[in-house]
Parts: sequence; structure tokens; C-alpha cells
Amino acid sequence: MPHLADDQTTCCGCAACAAVCPLNAVSMQSDGVFDYPAVDEASCVGCGKCERVCAFKQIKPDGCRPLSAFAATHSDGVRLESSSGGIFTALTDRFLRQGGAVYGAAYDHAMRVTHSRADDEAGRNRMRGSKYVQSDMGGVYGALRRDLDAGRPVLFSGTPCEVAAVKAFFGADAKRIFLVDIICHGVPSPAFWQDFIRLLEAKYGKKVTDYRFRNKEIAWRRYSPLVTLADGTTVPENDLTGSFIEVFRYELTLRPSCAACPYASLSRQGDLTIGDFWGVEKRRPALDDDKGVSAVLVNTETGRAVLDALRNDVTLTEVTADDIAAGQANLSRPSVRSPEADTFIRIWKEKGAEAALKKYTRVGAKRRLKDAAKAILRR
Repeated sequence: MPHLADDQTTCCGCAACAAVCPLNAVSMQSDGVFDYPAVDEASCVGCGKCERVCAFKQIKPDGCRPLSAFAATHSDGVRLESSSGGIFTALTDRFLRQGGAVYGAAYDHAMRVTHSRADDEAGRNRMRGSKYVQSDMGGVYGALRRDLDAGRPVLFSGTPCEVAAVKAFFGADAKRIFLVDIICHGVPSPAFWQDFIRLLEAKYGKKVTDYRFRNKEIAWRRYSPLVTLADGTTVPENDLTGSFIEVFRYELTLRPSCAACPYASLSRQGDLTIGDFWGVEKRRPALDDDKGVSAVLVNTETGRAVLDALRNDVTLTEVTADDIAAGQANLSRPSVRSPEADTFIRIWKEKGAEAALKKYTRVGAKRRLKDAAKAILRR
């Protein structure tokens, strides 16, 4: 029998093991918080394919540092619709113009975060903006294979472990996929996210059709959520709408493997690495206009060539990898799962999402009073 997810810290949930099994003997099953692989012993023939594509077993950082690093900014209009400087839009535009396909995380009709395929701007635009939830990768491998077989240019974007999974799954063919990894803080529970969305829908009496984690109309550096409802109305930030971001920032439902992530370093998995250039106001103050600046690490010659081709679309300023790493802790170490995480999850499962939020976030009066007291003491 294969050894998959020997414990929760050794499975990132990429679903490559289930996708590669020729007999469908491996499936992803939820434990109520995250999905993990389960093996049907009666169907398994012990071929070992599932273990050979495991991102935590087969693809490891090679210890190499990036070839170069850049700060990148697109037009103001594109940046307004992006989490940082708009480099994702510039990269994907290039592949769309070539008749290619791009893959990234997007909301589906039920507000689940899934890895989706797009071959036009409308589909790609659904991938723009941060989504601090684990993405369902289940359907992505077959779609990627079909695009490769058709000879299309393909860009895949995802967390480092998701990129590592694609590399392990496709082997030599992965060189035909342009790989972009994001600087990742870790992924919260998709099950809790769904309960949170249901809580918002019960509160506002309408279906949620979009949740923007960072509303750039407010500011780049602030987590300022904007909720869109089915009738087109929007709900600005309040204690409830912002509570999921608190759960994310406090690592209360972080996937256990994120705290043991082997990819939290400057040794990257993608041809390019992209993220926010946090700390740009200190490292490169002339670039900071509070509208968003992308950090870009160039990790391969393929990545260098593609980025060079974008110089008419974005403003690129060479910096150092250390400039970027100074503001991105996850380029040197994994996030730390909160010691309160198990208690938070227990309360959520026993009493519901709202009860857990009331205890640990500003949804609860106790937290609001504590924050108010701290603010008074700081004066």
C-alpha cells in the first residue's frame, strides 16, 4: 500500500496522487477541515504512481537563489483590479495573445476557490486578486494535459506546493508549462471559508457573488474586504466581513503542512515568483505610491525571457532578492500555526462558525473591548 499523508503535516492537498491513479483507487476525502488522500485497498495494485507525484516527497528545493529580482508596476487601472502591481495581468495577457491558456485560483458559482482554466480576459480576470483559501486542484491536471497535447502555450500559477505538484505530475513535460509560484503565507481551510460565506449570506439575506480580500480603492497595504451580493450591492468592511481575514492572519485554520512547508525559502519552484513588494517604501521609496508594487523573482532563463518580453507593458526596476525577502517572511521560513488553532476548530465544529468568530475576532464584544483598551493605552 502506498504511504500518502503519513500525518497531516506531510500532505499539502494538491490532489496529484488522486489525479494520477489509473484505477481511481485514490480519492481526496475531507476530514471536515481539509482534504486528504484515501486509498481504496481493494482497487490499489501498488503501482507507486501516487507516491511518485507527491509534492512533499518528490520535488524539493534545490538550494539555488533567484537569478535576479524586480519591482513591477502596471497601469493604474490594472493595479486597481489587482492585489499588488499587476504583474499577473501582464504575464497572462502575453499567453492569451498567443492563443494560450492560463490557470489560476478563482471563485466558482458557489464561492468555492478552485483552480480554473481561462483562454480569454473575462476568465482570467476572475483569477486576479488574492484568495486566502486553499484552492481545489482536482480538475486541473486533466485540463493541463489536454492543452499540452493540443500544443497550446500554457501558464500555470499557484502556491509553491501546487507548482511542485504540477512539476512532479508532468515530469519532463512540465518544461512546456510556464510556471509562476506566489509568495505564500499558508492556506486556510476551505470548509471554514464555506461556512463563513453561508454566515454572510444569512446576515445579508442574499447570495455572495464575490469577496475581495483587499479593496484597492481603500488602500494597498490594508486588508480591507469588499463583499458583493447577488443584486450587485456591496458591503464594505465591518467586523463580520473582516473576520475571515483575522482568522487568516492569526493562522487559526492554517493547513498543518503549511507550518512544515519545505518551499518557504528563496529556492523557488516557478520560472517566476510573484507577490507583494512589502516594505518597498523603505527599500525603494521612489517606487511607492500606495497603489501596489509587485515583487518578481526570476528563477530560470525561461522566466527571464518572458519577463523581458513584458517591458513595454510594465515598469520594471531591478532590485535584489534580499530587498524582497526583507518584507516577506515566508521567503525564509514557514508560517507558524496558532497554538489556539485546535481550540478554534473545535468551537467551530461544535458550536458553529459564528461562535468561533465571536471568541477570536472582532465579531465578539470581548475582542472589540480589548482592542479599544489597547488603543487608549497607546495614546
